[in-house]
Amino acid sequence: MSSSPIGKVAWEDRSKDPPNGGLFLIFPNKTVLVGRDENRNHVAFADLVVSRCHLEIFSVVVDEQYGHPPLVFVRDRGSSNGTAVNGQLIGRGAGLSPSRLLEDGDTITVGAHPHLRLGYTLLMNSCNWRHSYALTQLQRREIEMFKDRYVVTDRTIGDGAHAIVFLAADVETGQHVVCKVHDISRYSRTSKEVERIRQEASLLSTLDHPNILPIKAAFETEQTIYVITELATGGDLYSLLLRYNKLNEWAIRSIMRQVLRGVAYIHSKGVAHRDIKLENILCGVTPQVPYRIMLSDFGDSGIAGPGRLKSKVGTRFYRPPECDVPNQGHGLSVDIWAVGMLSLQLILGYEELPGLDSVVFKSQGEVDTYLSTIFAVLGPQGSISEAGQSFICGCLAYDSNRRPTARQAFYHRWLQNPESDRKMFKRLEADNAISWKPQQVKFPVIEDLTTMPLGGDEGGGIASKRQMALQAKKACQHSAANRIGA
Repeated sequence: MSSSPIGKVAWEDRSKDPPNGGLFLIFPNKTVLVGRDENRNHVAFADLVVSRCHLEIFSVVVDEQYGHPPLVFVRDRGSSNGTAVNGQLIGRGAGLSPSRLLEDGDTITVGAHPHLRLGYTLLMNSCNWRHSYALTQLQRREIEMFKDRYVVTDRTIGDGAHAIVFLAADVETGQHVVCKVHDISRYSRTSKEVERIRQEASLLSTLDHPNILPIKAAFETEQTIYVITELATGGDLYSLLLRYNKLNEWAIRSIMRQVLRGVAYIHSKGVAHRDIKLENILCGVTPQVPYRIMLSDFGDSGIAGPGRLKSKVGTRFYRPPECDVPNQGHGLSVDIWAVGMLSLQLILGYEELPGLDSVVFKSQGEVDTYLSTIFAVLGPQGSISEAGQSFICGCLAYDSNRRPTARQAFYHRWLQNPESDRKMFKRLEADNAISWKPQQVKFPVIEDLTTMPLGGDEGGGIASKRQMALQAKKACQHSAANRIGA
């Protein structure tokens, strides 16, 4: 990872005569705390308009391997006077404030007191972060068709086998969002690849839970499918391990409780995720453990009906033994195996599980031997308790029928005891649920733009679709009972 600064913040205090100022640097995967208390902040201001713990500025490395530049955010820490960016208040007072993405030239002020200004400057030229992804000329014309709702920027924050991920903005709210751009030009519009993309968007529109990444909209043209989702401002669990290297067991238990809440919810809908891993679990607000965790990337998900899923999907590292047996189906329990592997990875921290890429488990004995080796490395006084080992062993049962359900795993003693921890977990989860808002998805979730002229809204196009969406809005509302799930 680059050790060069990715941004700088120059501050000026105009209440002094003459005004004084200074600057501080922002580094990848680092946080700068700002406030009045010198002992609790990296940067302290004596001015009484500044709260003891006022705001934080942090960066998140979203995709280190492929050179996508880090994102820098600012968040109010429950201050009395609030924090504003370019004159717009982003948070104040008790409660969990959302994070706001900073862009080059943004100005941060303390509430309505403009005499203390912090100006952010992006320092991309001093970094080694480079990327070669860009919208095609055709895609630039296509995004004009929905620019009155979402503006897609040139800034990429990730890529994969199926899509390039661009930063975008919601025109109505001003909030940053994510736009996954799927190039389908090389496929038939009836192909399995295109159907998989449609399935993910349609599935997300039916899932409404604090621990599931919300979808906002989707658009399809002849050449491209655009999927708009919420921006997880804390990065993913992979970047969290990059940041801290290792997490304590309490933090891991907090994460796994939220993961299992999300898994139990989708399983109650008959949906198997089939690709649970560090990169697909997002930190919703900030790169700190107590805050909201969300499952994302349902591109490999499947509906487990009376039959069994048979396609060989998911990341090898987290894939259960039954997925390597020819012609053998699998069910919802594939996600429980992945939950066990995820827990094991979090316990070990930012290092690979030894030998797992080459291991193919053929019996429970082989699984037990592997786990015994890992637990021995951690040591009797190491990073995981006996209850934690019991939880992982239960999830990693070779026989899928012997694995717990997501709900049973959630109620394992590792995630419930002692009572003092359980009360703390429940209080934090309740706070996170308050900050969550049920998604408002228009119907149909994928808006067909294939009949619209490029770069315009003629012949009724998107306007008529909007009217139809409003008329069908009630059909998309989910009951309150289904929103929270487990």
